Amino acid sequence: MDATGLFFLTSAPSVAHITTRERGDQLVHQFNLLERHKRGTQRLVAYWSDPDASLFVDAYRRHLVRGTALRLKLDRVRPHPTRDGLIAFITDCQLAPERWPSYHAEPALQGPAPSSSPHP
Repeated sequence: MDATGLFFLTSAPSVAHITTRERGDQLVHQFNLLERHKRGTQRLVAYWSDPDASLFVDAYRRHLVRGTALRLKLDRVRPHPTRDGLIAFITDCQLAPERWPSYHAEPALQGPAPSSSPHP
């Protein structure tokens, strides 16, 4: 199952060694995450093995701390085999903005220009 959404780091990403049927043994970046939803929170362990993972982690290391929001695209989401929560593989990762744009911040539609002629 694929998923896209907003997730929050519970700790800084770490390097982990995993074995998958598709790719065998590999070193990956492990992201421990929480997803918030109407019924509470869901724990998720996500692995990122793409070459972009190292570039992303190195570039944003000081931002990747507990509580940081990430926009993620996930692949192969399923129940974690040994603990509560889910396991998935990251296919795209972005830092979420510190503050989401508000619909109030959108520019108002411009009405007709005020008349420049003086009133009699």
